[in-house]
Amino acid sequence: MLIGELAQKTNISKRTLHYYEQIELLHPTRILENKYRYYDEHAILRLQKILLLKSIGFTLEQIKELFQNKNNMKENEDWVTSLNEQIELIERKKQELSRKQYYLRSTIHSIQLKGTNDLEDLLQVISKMEDRPLQEGIIQSEFSDDLQLTSREKDILHRLPVLGSNDPRTEELITIFQHIRGLMSSSPYSPEAQMVAGHLYEKALALFDQDESLLDKYWELIIPKEDGVEPVVMGMDKEFMSYVNEMIDYFLKQREDNGHAGT
Repeated sequence: MLIGELAQKTNISKRTLHYYEQIELLHPTRILENKYRYYDEHAILRLQKILLLKSIGFTLEQIKELFQNKNNMKENEDWVTSLNEQIELIERKKQELSRKQYYLRSTIHSIQLKGTNDLEDLLQVISKMEDRPLQEGIIQSEFSDDLQLTSREKDILHRLPVLGSNDPRTEELITIFQHIRGLMSSSPYSPEAQMVAGHLYEKALALFDQDESLLDKYWELIIPKEDGVEPVVMGMDKEFMSYVNEMIDYFLKQREDNGHAGT
């Protein structure tokens, strides 16, 4: 088969075939005096192998090394070893890309919650998460043994939506929190704030399997105790959570008073 026919058949350029010859990766079977290059079935098979390996991520240098051994049995072993190495490399790249996706979503969520003013805090959070394993596209929350949680409580906490995940529940909570941030210049006792408080509390109870005690325990855990201290949950700073506290406390008091009034 002439070089032009081979280029057309394999959908690569003659220039590429000349380059493969130049780097001693694929030689023509025969070169005539007029410089016409011909390739036999063995050369065509070798080219198919080259194209296959390139398509799955091998470099030309790696392909050359793979073709070095002429012993068929050893060549098969080398191929299997090399392909397994490529699979491991792809797995590592998948992990890296998944982690980057998680960090990108975390950044988006942080901006949605607080704007771009606190991205330095986010960078510090990300740097602390570098060594923690990624599971199903997120870095799971960690809870101290000092909390003395039951297995049921741990299960509920580990099922909570995490900022940086693509969990639709996360988007729902962020929408509520954005609404609350927009209300912070007004009274937490206003009708609109109280409507949002009721919606947030019912949503939170559902996330905690209606366990009010665990919800209270978790809320106390994530409230920043001092000004300037890095929040446990991104975007949940002391001023914001104090406002939410007032909203919810008033909502629960009104609900309790209304309940007593109806008895």
